[in-house]
Amino acid sequence: MSLVVGCSKDTPPAQQPQQGYNGQYPQQPGYPQQPGYPQQPGYPQQQQPGYPQQQQPGYPQQQPGQQPPAQQGGGLQIPGLTPQPSSGGASGGSAQALDPNLAQLAVAPLTVFANTEAPGMAKEGPTVAGNFQEGQTLEGTFTFQPGKCYTLVAVGAGIQNIDLEMQYVTPLPGLSPSIGKDSQTGAQASIGGKANCLKPLSPFPANAKFIVKATKGAGVAAAQLYSK
Repeated sequence: MSLVVGCSKDTPPAQQPQQGYNGQYPQQPGYPQQPGYPQQPGYPQQQQPGYPQQQQPGYPQQQPGQQPPAQQGGGLQIPGLTPQPSSGGASGGSAQALDPNLAQLAVAPLTVFANTEAPGMAKEGPTVAGNFQEGQTLEGTFTFQPGKCYTLVAVGAGIQNIDLEMQYVTPLPGLSPSIGKDSQTGAQASIGGKANCLKPLSPFPANAKFIVKATKGAGVAAAQLYSK
């Protein structure tokens, strides 16, 4: 028996040319073409579990553009602590200084009062006048000279009680020895009045000051130092 092997005369189908490269890859069989680079399915962007962003207790998260806490009173402002406002003149401070010509309500009676408290004495320095709130003070300076005798007088208008004090001025903070204080109550006060003027014990001149204080009430007050 003869074995005959035949060859098929059918010509195989011609291979279709692939689409040329035109900035894109041809679509592959079984792999649908994806435009651009979209997010891959099955891989959503997720926050890492176990590492949530937490706000630190006591330190609030600062918003963009927000300024840090301002310092107030020389210290850092701590959340939850509200600084107390100043109570103003009622707790002290300096009175508003005035030209004596604008404080005639006190200056005029001051002259009359000085005639009885400092008779025959001359003015030592300018008249000190001011507009006071209760608790406020006003000061004047002078030189406490040996060989002289000093009297200080003050009168208030609208002020129920005025206190006077004379002090030495020293370069040591908080150290201001007192020379004398008034013992009167009311809108008029004096130190060393009626022939009881104050004389320095030291043979050397000393820097000094007098302090006028409205301890009760508010208004205008004037003070004048006299010497002889």
